[in-house]
Amino acid sequence: MQKAVRDLLDAFEEDLRVASGRSPHTTQAYLLDLFAFARFLGEHGLSLLDFSPEDVTHYFAHREDLAMRSRSRVLSAIRSWSRFLKRRGLPAIDPDTLPVPRLPRNLPGVLDEEEILRLLEAPDPKTDEGIRDRAILATFYASGLRVSELAELTLDRLNLNEEQIRVTGKGQKERVAFLDGLSCARLKLYLERVRPSTNTAEKTLFLTRRQTGFTRQGLWLLIKGYARQCGIDRSVSPHTLRHSFATHLLSHGMDIRSIQILLGHSDIQTTEIYTHVDIRMLAEDLAKYHPRGKGPEKDGQAPSPSLPRKPKPR
Repeated sequence: MQKAVRDLLDAFEEDLRVASGRSPHTTQAYLLDLFAFARFLGEHGLSLLDFSPEDVTHYFAHREDLAMRSRSRVLSAIRSWSRFLKRRGLPAIDPDTLPVPRLPRNLPGVLDEEEILRLLEAPDPKTDEGIRDRAILATFYASGLRVSELAELTLDRLNLNEEQIRVTGKGQKERVAFLDGLSCARLKLYLERVRPSTNTAEKTLFLTRRQTGFTRQGLWLLIKGYARQCGIDRSVSPHTLRHSFATHLLSHGMDIRSIQILLGHSDIQTTEIYTHVDIRMLAEDLAKYHPRGKGPEKDGQAPSPSLPRKPKPR
């Protein structure tokens, strides 16, 4: 790779992190995608400073192994790179000439309210780990935080008197998330009985047994384990609690704009998926509870047979 391109990639990395506010995970993914694309271009006598939209199309034809979401991320990386070059006054393709992949709209998994209650009560309240985990689960569901936001939550961002959390979300955008009575009570208990005995130099709110902050994977395993423990046989993750938080608010009457603010979505279209989830749950309940639905037999009795039609008078 040419030194000029390497220097520009270093500057691009800095631009992603500082100017664009991309997360370290996204920044690393974009750079890896560009390195792979650069190798392909190099095999055809081209570089990241000399390619066309047709070359991007040929690259995807070559990379049949890429899933649709990976293709979307690669295109985002190439678009960001092209915009970066244009800002530098360098020749680059128009990002708008690149194709826009249509991602399948997979509805997120959601727990019903009874399953949420079982999950919140799963940790043992008689142990230090159980007290901590009960606080983690209650905070997740009460606030709708992303897993990275909860993992990075520090003591100074928690205000139990106001029942609020200051959150730094995607793009380094700050917002306020709210707690409920249950999560506040559990957090107070955790701070009084468990947190003071740990490393006071560590500012992260939730600590592991090693007195370090949780990773995203660690929180995922924690929630998955408690879901299995309380008999939930579906796939459950931290994002499941976030989805459930939003869907339950919608089903109880909160407007979609307010939910958008609470979730930290920059685009209302991202939040609108929860209207589809709510409608799906409504359809499932209708099928389950309607007398003519396909739900389970109630009280041990089979559904009543169809009423005979009244004969027409002759």
